[in-house]
Amino acid sequence: MKKAKVKRTIRIALSLVLLVALAAGGLFWNKYLNKNSLLGKYETPKAQDVYILGTLHKNHFNRWLNYSMADILSVVETVQPDVVFIEAREAYFKDYGVIDGPIDMAVVYSYCIDQDIPVELIDWWVVDNSFKSNTTSDKRDDQIVGNIADKLETIKADTTILVVCGSGHFYEQAERFQNNGFKKQKIKNKAAYFDNQNKAFEYPTSVEKIWEQRAYFYAYTFPEIIEQDQSLDDEVKAEFTEGDHDAYYEQQLNYNTLFSNNALYKS
Repeated sequence: MKKAKVKRTIRIALSLVLLVALAAGGLFWNKYLNKNSLLGKYETPKAQDVYILGTLHKNHFNRWLNYSMADILSVVETVQPDVVFIEAREAYFKDYGVIDGPIDMAVVYSYCIDQDIPVELIDWWVVDNSFKSNTTSDKRDDQIVGNIADKLETIKADTTILVVCGSGHFYEQAERFQNNGFKKQKIKNKAAYFDNQNKAFEYPTSVEKIWEQRAYFYAYTFPEIIEQDQSLDDEVKAEFTEGDHDAYYEQQLNYNTLFSNNALYKS
């Protein structure tokens, strides 16, 4: 009897753990991976409409997440923005002509250029001795919202702006928008913004060139910039200067095969 009771207790405990894990996983998916949760709209004190779209960067090429590059471009087409803000750094575009953000930003930028939609770059991050790759910080999001605010000041009222940024920044920026007096607006039928089922998908014609520039920048140019920075520790420098740069460049160019074949997902 005691053994049966112990087994029953263990089964119940395991079932509870599984339920908690499933619930936590569901909440995480809905918040960070569900595309319908990653689209918001705000009205600025200047009467501008600001949409914000959270993205998944290279994970858009994973078919199981149900959030493709076609979905992103459908949002741009549906919103019909007067200006698009993307997660890339303006300084490096001015100095090197490169869109240095993640791959989805290169695609959005290329689409906007092909469609004659003005683009502004809003990202900010630096390499210093506290740098950690694949992370963000309050300082970075404070700088991003500051860049957005500065650019909105130069844009007239009754203008529609679309901000495209990673899903991690989406919630940080949404909170800062409301703290800055932006009024949250209801979006009816969010799913319709992503709907592209009846459209033949093609990547922007300029995307391969834009992505090749970005791949070259991070394979060769940025490591040289880091190497010349005398303020950086050797350990931080090594993250950018060591390794096989040629192999990295070729690996990044694999995305151009997807672009040339208009393939939404990696096989």
